[in-house]
Amino acid sequence: MRLKGAFRFALYAILGLLFASGALWIYADQMKTRSEMDSEAWQQAAALLLSTHGGAAMITLLLLGALGPMHVQRAWRARKNRATGVLSVALYVLLIATAFALYYVGSEALRPWISTVHIAFGLGVPVVLTAHIVVGRSSVALVSRPLPPQHSVAATLVPAETPADAELVPLMSKVS
Repeated sequence: MRLKGAFRFALYAILGLLFASGALWIYADQMKTRSEMDSEAWQQAAALLLSTHGGAAMITLLLLGALGPMHVQRAWRARKNRATGVLSVALYVLLIATAFALYYVGSEALRPWISTVHIAFGLGVPVVLTAHIVVGRSSVALVSRPLPPQHSVAATLVPAETPADAELVPLMSKVS
């Protein structure tokens, strides 16, 4: 159930932007608390990266919504790549839930825990996505591999001395 080129490019591009903005935000967030660094510049960089990450997340939600009927449902019915597919969907659901919690849960006690979980799941996306793609492509390669030649005999109107199938003998006798 390979995705069409333009959609696949858009999905990979936005997931790449989402990952890069999140990973760079982690770095910028750590740098803004160091006293020897220009904390104001890092604060601005962290804010810009977080805004970029949030915007990319919204576009990702749209693409994931489109992915359901055009990829997930079709692959599920065809019984293709279910293990890594379920793992991918579960990971995205957990990321969406923790992102929602980071934005809307007001508890300062829970926020660091939720942030750590979100970061851990987010850093796992490239691994899970790569595994899903590799397993999917390898299963397609196995299916599309040409079968070894088999010796089969087709029924023809040309009489043969020894028909391959005993049921063809009466038919072949009538033709001759």
